[in-house]
Amino acid sequence: MQPEVEITKREDGSFNAYVGIGDGTRRYAREGLPSVAECLQDAAAALGPEFSFATVIYDRLRLGSYPVAVMEHRAFEVADELLTKLSNRRHRA
Repeated sequence: MQPEVEITKREDGSFNAYVGIGDGTRRYAREGLPSVAECLQDAAAALGPEFSFATVIYDRLRLGSYPVAVMEHRAFEVADELLTKLSNRRHRA
């Protein structure tokens, strides 16, 4: 089963990151992170080398599956891509 990384934006402008295994159970949580990129890096570190890919959910929307190593080492690029995808979906709705 592929893990899921769920990122939510808090009212204060910070972010929460949750890692689950696809059954709705959260196995790891980190709250109050300053950016989406930091959420990705933190979640990738929590997943470790035992997982190759993870599905990323932002604002309750599944935005794609990404290699865990890319989430960790190219987090700013992945964060930009996620926010672009989110913006595009909102404009189509």
